[in-house]
Amino acid sequence: MASTLILLAALVLGITCIHLLSNWTKLSKAPGPFLAGATDLWRAYLQYNGKLRQKLIDLHAQCGPVVRYGVRSVSISDPEVINAVYGSRAGFITADSYKVLVGIQNGKEVPSLVSTADEGRHGALRRSVANAFTPTAVLKYEHWIDATISELFDTMTKRSMFDLSSMILYYTMDAAGRFSFGEPLGCLAAEDDVGGSIQLIRDRFNHWGWWSSIPQLERLVFRNPLAMRQKRAPSSMAAAAAAKLQARAGKDKHDIEHTDLLQRFLEASQDHPEALNASGITGMLMSTISGAGDTTATTVTSALYYLLKNPESLKKLEDELSQAGLSEIPAFSEVSKLPYLDAVIKESMRVFSTATWPMERLVPAGGVTIAGMFFPEGTSVGCLPSAVHQNTKVFGEDADTYRPERWLTADREQLRQMEATHMGFSRGRRVCLGQNIAIMQMKKVIPALVMKFKFELANSEAALEADFSPAVACLKPLLVERKTR
Repeated sequence: MASTLILLAALVLGITCIHLLSNWTKLSKAPGPFLAGATDLWRAYLQYNGKLRQKLIDLHAQCGPVVRYGVRSVSISDPEVINAVYGSRAGFITADSYKVLVGIQNGKEVPSLVSTADEGRHGALRRSVANAFTPTAVLKYEHWIDATISELFDTMTKRSMFDLSSMILYYTMDAAGRFSFGEPLGCLAAEDDVGGSIQLIRDRFNHWGWWSSIPQLERLVFRNPLAMRQKRAPSSMAAAAAAKLQARAGKDKHDIEHTDLLQRFLEASQDHPEALNASGITGMLMSTISGAGDTTATTVTSALYYLLKNPESLKKLEDELSQAGLSEIPAFSEVSKLPYLDAVIKESMRVFSTATWPMERLVPAGGVTIAGMFFPEGTSVGCLPSAVHQNTKVFGEDADTYRPERWLTADREQLRQMEATHMGFSRGRRVCLGQNIAIMQMKKVIPALVMKFKFELANSEAALEADFSPAVACLKPLLVERKTR
């Protein structure tokens, strides 16, 4: 009996070793840890513990522009491949890691603009709402951002010390509620996560991050017939959006009373009824609010943090704002072309990127040669913004240093290369649809806060820390002291 068990254990061990070795041989030419190529549990463990992002940065420093981090997953830090992988005609589609983000409604999977792998569906949905996100269209939402900045002023004035990361997140969430369906979520007024909206979004990012490495197992656990049939109560945010949608659905499609995304989506639904039915509109509103929450808040908070850690940069921005003669809450037309403010935002997004693993795309049929290496069909390749943004050939030997002045160079070719390498809003067909709104939010609120208040870090040695286990970095508390100028 004992010998049988020993033999069985040896057989299982042998089969396991053969399987792991077989996995590793599939992309054996790509450098990286053996375990990374042998099993996706390696990357799953690191992602779950929030360490994959930094591990990949370290591996790129050791191994070069190509690093293997999964059985069929490769990270590439060479900026020359960005257009090859993410370009509109490249033929790459989103990898299986996006499948775990697909929502479930009434027992069926409902892909969103972000999660759908169907490029035809993605293109149709994107085209149906694109007019609501143009530079001209977003100016009509500016008054919603003004109202939220005013409320942010009032909330900050009540306290001499507070968590800056939470306060800015309350601002971006309330602003998103306003320009999405005409009313704030109430986070600033309560100084809290009203209705659990923030937690709902973070739960989705957590699920995406934790299960992205092993999507087949996620499908087995969460998308089996029994799990799919379970009824899920709508979030307070989704319920509010649905109620607003129902209240407006019967009104004139050219209702001039409302200047928000909901109204634009309703107008667009007349021409795109299949893509923008009731669930499609609600889904777009939820995606917009989700995208405008932690991501925008992280960039605003990081910009303020780096300005506080670099007084010379703060002084340069203050001088530029003073010379511009801005309003207390500046109009976008006043700040949209301020060069140093623009440099501060770009540098903050470069130094502290929100993505926590490469933006994965599948190699199309026939395979492709990238960064001097051939990858067969079905290989997941992608760029980790944090690694790409540290490229010294593009950003200089001080690429790991916060220095907004690099964006003010007179060297047009260098500036072109930096712009082409910057991945703050993703790239190609999947570039962030709401980037014009995000830019307007940031370019208005950062000057407004710098002019209105004087901030100091409660702990001068404080670091900008985040949880990197979700798909999007979630900032940890950053205490600041506030003084009115």
